[in-house]
Amino acid sequence: MRVRAVTTSLAVVAALLIGPAPARADIRADPLDQTVSTPALADCSSITATGREYARLHGIALCGADTTPASQPLRTEQVGGEECGTTTLVMTSRGGGVVTVQWRVESITGPVLGVELDVTTAGRTGDSVHRFVDHAATQRARRSLVVLLGVGRAAATVSGTVTTFLATCRIAPASVRIHVR
Repeated sequence: MRVRAVTTSLAVVAALLIGPAPARADIRADPLDQTVSTPALADCSSITATGREYARLHGIALCGADTTPASQPLRTEQVGGEECGTTTLVMTSRGGGVVTVQWRVESITGPVLGVELDVTTAGRTGDSVHRFVDHAATQRARRSLVVLLGVGRAAATVSGTVTTFLATCRIAPASVRIHVR
């Protein structure tokens, strides 16, 4: 009986001297690459008479442009606008503090006539804004850039507008965050 009490006492003293067991930190490391897609939302007031005709010919149900008579206003009740495409942002660590940032825009409302967007990057070496303005017609617009951000956490954000044959669309801002080697 006395041995059991001594053993228990020793265990309590040892616990007090050593302290509590170290807590396991649930540290989630940022990935080395990340992709995010975000919608491009139509400004229904930007649809012209030519855009309405294009919507009717191609069966594109954006803001009611395919069915609303030219004498009637288009519907604009959806907050933020109706989806007219997507924008995808990809950030990849390349080693040595360097990252590749790629973006692409895909339209579901006809050819892309213009892109005006900003890609903001941030890392150990600072923040910078990269502006892309392109008015070449295409179904999918895309670009990439290589940036020295330093080793550690880094982030990129995309925002801006896309003009399609049918409407001007606002890119819902989206961000990615990675660990740069």
